[in-house]
Amino acid sequence: MSRSVKVTWETRLGGIGEDIIKSRLRRFSMPSKYETDVGIDFYCELLEDDSPSLPFYVQAKGTEHFDDNWGASIRKTTVIYWLSRPSPVFLIVYDENADKCHWQSIEDLRYSLFEKLSKADSETIYLRIDKQNALEKGKDENKKFIKKIKEDQRLIEQFWGRPRFKGEGYVKTVPDPPRSNLEARLIKENIRGSLYSLLIHYLFQQRDLKNAYPLAEFLTRFDRSHYNHFVWFGQINKELGRKGEARKSFEEALKICERDKKWPKESMKQIKVQIREDIESCR
Repeated sequence: MSRSVKVTWETRLGGIGEDIIKSRLRRFSMPSKYETDVGIDFYCELLEDDSPSLPFYVQAKGTEHFDDNWGASIRKTTVIYWLSRPSPVFLIVYDENADKCHWQSIEDLRYSLFEKLSKADSETIYLRIDKQNALEKGKDENKKFIKKIKEDQRLIEQFWGRPRFKGEGYVKTVPDPPRSNLEARLIKENIRGSLYSLLIHYLFQQRDLKNAYPLAEFLTRFDRSHYNHFVWFGQINKELGRKGEARKSFEEALKICERDKKWPKESMKQIKVQIREDIESCR
């Protein structure tokens, strides 16, 4: 029998760790093994009232030496992949000597990892976790972990500019404030997109000027850098017979267009011609 192929203890321990972690995850979720090695071992769906709900991801590790904490060098590409997931990612380490599993929320580390990614010269980042959070064996013993899945999902959506109210009952509380200028900018951009959708609905589909007016007015105050906010508000005022207000709005739209050096000249030329015609129609 050939002895050229060897399966190291480190490899076997990694497999043991995955099996143990998966068995504990199965108590409250549906874990599925990732077949491709992309820095994720399991795609899971949280079970609530025996029905699949929130998805989350798990990277599993095994070790003999956890002590007070555990650390490992993680490839930058893996960290970037974790941070780009639309659902929470958790690093879970199985301590073989103590038969315990310890978890770390990657979302909790998002901004510190951004900083490390921008500064590190190597291809890896050293990541450390402690014994603060444990994945328990009991069916109903992982309330902290389940709560963290839900909290992280909310924070991820906020990171992408889509904050949600907190709470699951009838009475909810306001979302968390943005954690960075990037989040604030994305939230503002998504507000603008949502208002556009509603405004087009009322203005062009429903022909409902009563509901379109406050949306257009708000847009002109919320963000004065886009000419179309003032064009829409001008059109609404014009249809309502408020020619003076309409003209002011069209004139502001024209000023914004003339300041914009990045817009393609040919398309901008046509836009400015139309706005000048709108101004003249309000005399």
